Amino acid sequence: MKIPIAKPDIGTKEIEAVVKTMKSGWITQGKKVEEFEKSFANYCDAKYGIATTSGTTALHTALAAIGVQNDNEVVTTPLSCVSTANPILYLHAKPVFADVEPTTLNVNPSIVEKKITKRTKAILPVHMFGHPIDMDPIMETAEKHGIYVVEDAAHALGAKYKGRKTGSLGHIACFSFYGDKMITTGEGGIVLTSDKELAEKMRVLRNHGMDRHRKFHHPILGYNYKMSDIHAAIGIVQMRKLDTYIQKRRKNVEYLNKQLNDLEVKLPTTKSYAFNVYYVYHIITKRRKQKEKAVEYLENQGIETRPLLSFIPTQPPYQHLGYNINECPVAQEANQNGFYVSNSPQLTQSELEYMASTLRKALTKP
Repeated sequence: MKIPIAKPDIGTKEIEAVVKTMKSGWITQGKKVEEFEKSFANYCDAKYGIATTSGTTALHTALAAIGVQNDNEVVTTPLSCVSTANPILYLHAKPVFADVEPTTLNVNPSIVEKKITKRTKAILPVHMFGHPIDMDPIMETAEKHGIYVVEDAAHALGAKYKGRKTGSLGHIACFSFYGDKMITTGEGGIVLTSDKELAEKMRVLRNHGMDRHRKFHHPILGYNYKMSDIHAAIGIVQMRKLDTYIQKRRKNVEYLNKQLNDLEVKLPTTKSYAFNVYYVYHIITKRRKQKEKAVEYLENQGIETRPLLSFIPTQPPYQHLGYNINECPVAQEANQNGFYVSNSPQLTQSELEYMASTLRKALTKP
């Protein structure tokens, strides 16, 4: 591929940080993890950070901490990576899907309100593709019904809602540091909260449920979700680059949108309340056949593409749960007609120009 979906920016400083950590003699969870947690939480205006092995295990830890269990419901989006909904199933609860908005592809707050029942334990919204959700009505609904809000902010590190950073908007927030995310640690995730009691419980949960003051005493059932100091060392360096990454991603989208805004397709956009970090460059065509032709052409020209994530209710592990997929027509249509390409901060101007011209050809093919 001439232009892959992602190309992680791992330089000499990250390599030196890893080597230094390995030479220190302490490579599992330790002081580097603690340093990374504090740095990350401070950046996102949250009080506590609990680093984990992935964004998925961050979500699992968060949902377990608020007591999601058998027969509970969690309202979330049907359009996301399946890892958003899977932790709900891990806890034997049921995901309840609310359709998305057509412009941001974020879960629609007015539909979320209608999905709340006596069994609802939490709302799990996703800041899709780096655009923050309209969080005020989500939080109002949660307060009205006495339930939690867990942000899935895997795409949206550094994004802002009405001037406030993602990660500080709900009761808990979860991030991923997979290789294509806003920053990477190779594999990894983190949970943020400003609730001291929840933070303490999540620290216990990620370490086998072991009492932090009494070795090998396990008052609750926990998991082995600890991040290593090696991964954290990479993350500490990456955090210093984050604002530069965001600036570059925003400039990429500004350029591509300017080149393509006359086409009859939906391009990335930003609502007035939002500061968008544009995790990827996504496009929604008018017809499925147009998308298929465009994707085929792009791949042949060396530009890697991805489907617009998953329409989760149709995935095999979810089909037996009795969802009416016609209740989420906006998400279903976006999934059928949408795709995305790279918005890596590593893209050069010549690569951006090649992407723009090739996308134009792909999207106007007869």
